[in-house]
Amino acid sequence: YAKIKGMEGNFDAPDGYFKKGLWSRFFTIFAGPLMNFIVAIVLFSFVFAAFGNPFTPTTTIARATSNSPAYYAGFESGDKIIEIDGKVINQWQEVTDIIHNCNGKTLSIIVERNGNDITFSVVPQKDKITGLWLIGIYPINQRYSVLASFWEGIKWTGNTLYKMFTFIPMLFTRVGLSSIAGPIGIVALTSQAAAGGFAELIWFTAFISIALGFTNLLPIPALDGSWIALAIWEAVTRKPVPPKKQASVQGIGFVVILGLMVLVSLRDIMRLIGK
Repeated sequence: YAKIKGMEGNFDAPDGYFKKGLWSRFFTIFAGPLMNFIVAIVLFSFVFAAFGNPFTPTTTIARATSNSPAYYAGFESGDKIIEIDGKVINQWQEVTDIIHNCNGKTLSIIVERNGNDITFSVVPQKDKITGLWLIGIYPINQRYSVLASFWEGIKWTGNTLYKMFTFIPMLFTRVGLSSIAGPIGIVALTSQAAAGGFAELIWFTAFISIALGFTNLLPIPALDGSWIALAIWEAVTRKPVPPKKQASVQGIGFVVILGLMVLVSLRDIMRLIGK
């Protein structure tokens, strides 16, 4: 949060917000959400360059961690997982979902190696930090060049923004409201992302940055979007809203948003304790 001089008080300050030109005010406010989107592009680009596309439809193992259950079972780089406990595997996310939720049960994993099917019995280990069941394998991912990574970062940021925009009508339904998470819920989701590894944490952080920028652009009092809407209103009508009225509306909006955050946080707590 950045407090701009003359925005909430001392409206007549010579170098204050309301003494600046219309477009200066517009771009000053828009710079905040824009920076959120730029950060997301950089983070997405970093993941594509350093780790590859996390959604590549592969089930091929890049490596088995030393001294891990997979290592001792005999997994090798290049093994392609085709089945786990009778379930045909088509993408890596299915592999992690099954292993993470196995509750320590011995898993029967079939891999393809040099044209032959080999069956392994693996007993996952519970990670002491994350609490997740793991066997110590990582997928092969295609890494991108710097320019290609940057372009992928732009595309993912744009696509995510589009999906968030189309989600707005759902906010007025029970399904949409149940999908909203407050600060406590976001902390829990961050913990889950961290458990998935550094790349997943960076990816999740990029999504959070986009969500912050998008939310801030909504024309709701106390958010940047409302200031932008007022600037657009002034540009169209040539009639600026008096600074005191603008500040009053923003103050009311701030109180309402705080109240909503409390309610959402309470719901997050109830969800976490299972009620």
